[in-house]
Amino acid sequence: MASGKAKVASEVNTNAYAFLNELEIGKQSQVKLMICRSWDTHTVYGRYLSTDFIASDEKGNIIQLTAKSNVAHHFIARLKDGVVYLLHGFDVIANRTEYRIMKDNSLMIELTGSTFLRRQSTSDTTGFTRHPFNCIELEDLEPTMGKFVVDVVGYAVNIGAPDPHKAGSNTLEFDLANERGKAIRTTLWGSLGPAFLERQPSAPASYYILLSSVTVKQDAITLSSTSATLLIDDLQIPALSEFKQRVSAIETPVIVQPSAPGWQLPPPTEGTLRELLDMTGDAFKCKVEIVNIRMKNFWYYNTCSVCQARKGLERRSGHHWCESCQANVPEPITRFRVICDVRDETAKTVIVLFDDTTETLTKSTAKALLAEVDEETCNTVLPNALANLLGTTQLVLLKTASYYDQGPYESFNCIKVYVDELVPTEQPSPTDMKRPALPGSTSSSVVAPAFSTPKAPKRAIEVPTPAKDLERSNRRKFVVTTDSEDEDPADEDSQPEKESVCSE
Repeated sequence: MASGKAKVASEVNTNAYAFLNELEIGKQSQVKLMICRSWDTHTVYGRYLSTDFIASDEKGNIIQLTAKSNVAHHFIARLKDGVVYLLHGFDVIANRTEYRIMKDNSLMIELTGSTFLRRQSTSDTTGFTRHPFNCIELEDLEPTMGKFVVDVVGYAVNIGAPDPHKAGSNTLEFDLANERGKAIRTTLWGSLGPAFLERQPSAPASYYILLSSVTVKQDAITLSSTSATLLIDDLQIPALSEFKQRVSAIETPVIVQPSAPGWQLPPPTEGTLRELLDMTGDAFKCKVEIVNIRMKNFWYYNTCSVCQARKGLERRSGHHWCESCQANVPEPITRFRVICDVRDETAKTVIVLFDDTTETLTKSTAKALLAEVDEETCNTVLPNALANLLGTTQLVLLKTASYYDQGPYESFNCIKVYVDELVPTEQPSPTDMKRPALPGSTSSSVVAPAFSTPKAPKRAIEVPTPAKDLERSNRRKFVVTTDSEDEDPADEDSQPEKESVCSE
């Protein structure tokens, strides 16, 4: 029975091992490999998932190894970059379908509590690839659609100050250029920004870097770092050394034209939800009715007020913990993350609204709305401004690359709300209001407006004080159901009726 601890093999046949291209799912094997590089993998909200490695064998085959968070600590101290090991007792699994590091590999290795390893003392590393990178030329970059990541090499120019519209003061943008003058706008998130500024030499005209595992965005072809991205500036690494030689061989310096800064919104396609689900494009504009707000992951999340990265904080020993700062955060920043079930006459789906779009609809901040509800019920009760969105129809712009599709449903990131363009039909005057016609009656009935938009608060939302406890207890509470939050919105049976969305 596995003890949950990485074991050092003492009696293994060091001459019998398989090559990485001979591995099969469900087949036990022993491999001899060199660890090339490693990194920690986190979710977009900062939750630690695993520690991953890239390894090579004597034939130059490359594979990714992963150790989940519950066993990773047994391998982090043992597996060192540039060292050769014998491994067995691991699982061979299918490669990931999203953010795949090795795009063309169908398999990867999962390290478990039953994994044995032995460090090899030999200095003969013939055949091993110490620095395996598959660098893509900047001219050949295409959107990765969240399915895989790429490696790129270039030199940094047009380094700008952090964009105030981006998340976090550590966010750094610059142009990554090649020897032909092609430049791609690049964004480094989290700790990579300060590391870049700290390591960038002041004397040389250019800073040569290799960025591993970056994503290619769908907009104007821009690069963005991930939790697997490594900032590499060691000119002894072959890929980086070769690039510098190509740049140095150019007799006439190439003038690099600055790339377009920031995110450029492409012309959206307009249509129905069914057309959105069937298409692959950049952005999609449609009218949807908000029928439910999912509360399984709440409608808000907390981020670090020090590094100001938008990754969510962890809860450790009753405190908010920032993985990037490696410290407790006494006063976190509260942000919106509202997951909505929406529909139109053709289909249903899920959209996610963050700060910009939710603040447009509610005319308030997440911090102000959180103060409206009791601490005991803030994770099950909707503030009035969010509850007022239920049943309304909105004109929204969605990114067609699904924001989350690892569960039984997929969702789309809402990047804009067209409040001014969605005009409700003219409301009848009080004198024109009539009761609904009875059967057999010839009198007409009042028709409700075709579209509705949430009303802005007539007064600023007050932050409750201890003296207002009685007033808070008399507020109307909107309790959102969470029974079907993991179900596909396309399933009619999984959607609660409007009456069940809120209750007194």
